[in-house]
Amino acid sequence: MKDYAAHEVKNICLLGHSGSGKTAVVEAMLHLTKVTDRMGKTIDGTSVLDYDAEEIKRGQSVFTSLAPIEWKDHKINFVDTPGYFDYAQEMEAGLAVSDNALIVVDGKDGVQTGTLRAFKQVTKRKLPTIFFINKLDEENSSFEKVYNQLRDTFGKTVIPFELPIYENGQIVGSVNVLRNKAWYLNDRENAKEVPAELSAQVEEYRDQISEAVAMTCDDLMEKFFSGETFDEAELVQGLRLGVRSGEIRPVYAGSAVKMLGIERLLDLIGEYFPSYGEIGTVEALDANDEVVKMHTDESEAFSALVYKTLIDPFVGRISFVKVMSGVLTSDTQVVNVQKDKAEKVAQIFIIKGKHQLAVGKLFTGDLGAIVKLQYTQTNDTLATKAKLVRYPSIVFPEGLLAMSIWPK
Repeated sequence: MKDYAAHEVKNICLLGHSGSGKTAVVEAMLHLTKVTDRMGKTIDGTSVLDYDAEEIKRGQSVFTSLAPIEWKDHKINFVDTPGYFDYAQEMEAGLAVSDNALIVVDGKDGVQTGTLRAFKQVTKRKLPTIFFINKLDEENSSFEKVYNQLRDTFGKTVIPFELPIYENGQIVGSVNVLRNKAWYLNDRENAKEVPAELSAQVEEYRDQISEAVAMTCDDLMEKFFSGETFDEAELVQGLRLGVRSGEIRPVYAGSAVKMLGIERLLDLIGEYFPSYGEIGTVEALDANDEVVKMHTDESEAFSALVYKTLIDPFVGRISFVKVMSGVLTSDTQVVNVQKDKAEKVAQIFIIKGKHQLAVGKLFTGDLGAIVKLQYTQTNDTLATKAKLVRYPSIVFPEGLLAMSIWPK
């Protein structure tokens, strides 16, 4: 995997109710980009992300996992979080290092408590968000029902960009509302005309998109109310602004298992989600607890937040980090700011599930891991002596039940 600068890195947190298919969506993306030669399944023990014995036994995610995917000159770090409430601390860690969110919704069950919690979290953090209605290949699933639930629950910022095509009760393809074209499972490469029975619905959804785009810019609003239609460049401009500001939350539809809608979902992420470099600055604290603005680019002094720690029986302590500014190399002289201790960076890895790929450096915004740090724990900040700053700690939820055990 080549090096990616801050303006090429996008960090996406996957959220949603347990069982909605978050991990399956990333597995489909890994297969689509030829990182894997087949779709992994948690329950079979073949999943790239759910590899722990406890996850295989339960058939669901227990820990936050990382999957980097290269897509059209971008590196997209997918942070797959558990949907089950008992593992909320893992979700908090994933959210803390993500700049965007993908909420996966079950095409049968629709909006659930996990969906509500996910939306509350992304709204609090003001993260650009996309909804993906999954499992539309399954019996009793309904795009229309789930989309209406999303719009009724979360408001008019929720707008469909894709809708499924059914024949004899089976999903056979999908329509891209923006392009006004249809794609079918039996011919994924070539776009077709929108089926006549869906034309009115597609037109209605395009009107919703145009109305939302008009709200993002005074010039576009003036053009909209004068009755003019937007050209493709104006739509893209308005959508980029709207998605970044949270005024537009696209809804995509498909099936991870059938690989339907996955490629265009990646296109949507690459096109509309901001990179870490676009944030410009992040806030840190200096030794006097004064706020310091750190630039999100490679020219800034190095700093990184440790968001997760694992103990590997073969490697030892693994510290998962997000590079907040600057560049981390194996010869960088770093200081644990909270502990006031110097740390030696021996090896740097990019993480893909349980696999560790050694790299020479990590650039601003990227997610990776450092092994065998002596003093560092979760929530610590690593920085250089030239600019000792620390980042706010991740606030993990407290347990609702405490228990003590005494051996006989």
